[in-house]
Amino acid sequence: MVQRFIELGEGYSDLYELIELAKSMPERVENFIIIKTAKRDETLASLALVMKPTEEGNFQQIYICLEGIPLEDSKQSKRYQLFEQLALSFNKEVKSITVKPSSFFHEKTLYYQYLLGIFQMNRLIRSNF
Repeated sequence: MVQRFIELGEGYSDLYELIELAKSMPERVENFIIIKTAKRDETLASLALVMKPTEEGNFQQIYICLEGIPLEDSKQSKRYQLFEQLALSFNKEVKSITVKPSSFFHEKTLYYQYLLGIFQMNRLIRSNF
């Protein structure tokens, strides 16, 4: 199975696109994930939407808004609340993990491979095995 991240942006206006993607393909939505990380002396969040694999091609995409939402007051953040409300409307909970920042890696491809490993270990995506 091919699993790939599709980066939408940092989550300012891109979050609305993430929400529309979920609403337009409700039967494909598998998980809602908040990825917390420390970067430049603040805690930031990435919001990810894991889709079920496609029937043809066996491809599983993960849409992500990368490290753009400050978490100091996550419950007051409108963007975080929208994401949480969307998950509730799908009768799902937002799953949370804490990872190293993308800047820790020399290339973004390596960061996404790191995330795929963590997602697989935590059973947030389908295993390739």
